[in-house]
Amino acid sequence: MTTQGQIVEIPNNSPLYSVKRHVFLTKREKLIWEARLDCYSLFDGFLVGGHSGLENYKLGQRRGINVGGKKKPLYVIEIDPENNRLFVGAGEDHPGLWTSVLSFTANHFDWNQENNFTAEELEKGIAIEISSSVLEENISATLYIFDEIVFFEFEKPALMILKENPLHLFYQNKNIANTFK
Repeated sequence: MTTQGQIVEIPNNSPLYSVKRHVFLTKREKLIWEARLDCYSLFDGFLVGGHSGLENYKLGQRRGINVGGKKKPLYVIEIDPENNRLFVGAGEDHPGLWTSVLSFTANHFDWNQENNFTAEELEKGIAIEISSSVLEENISATLYIFDEIVFFEFEKPALMILKENPLHLFYQNKNIANTFK
């Protein structure tokens, strides 16, 4: 059964996107802070419409939002099942569509048994390439693992939709891991 809910637009110039950066004592602290997913609320934007069920949407989606009268197309930037809200942002350059760091649990990946990275190497970072069907070309990132949490720190901002799509990780042109999705 689908339940109707709200569509909330988060402006590109929202104060959420200009939060002052902290000084971090460790790389782990910095990655955790930068990987946090923006948690939007109704009060961070403005109500622009309704939806007929969150199951009809996915992160980064452009079509089917059914909100008209906008200068730029709207994209899904977050899905909040707890409050039955869909958060959208205008334009493909909206800050809610991009990230510099993504995090996953280590068990999200099927790791190649030939990997012999030490804990120290993984905490210092390993240069990798990421491939996905949603990417036109591989993107470069640094892989870190702290306490079973995998972080990708991107050289250039990457699309948030990577979080919900199959990924293939390469180190020195060898596949080291794939997501289970």
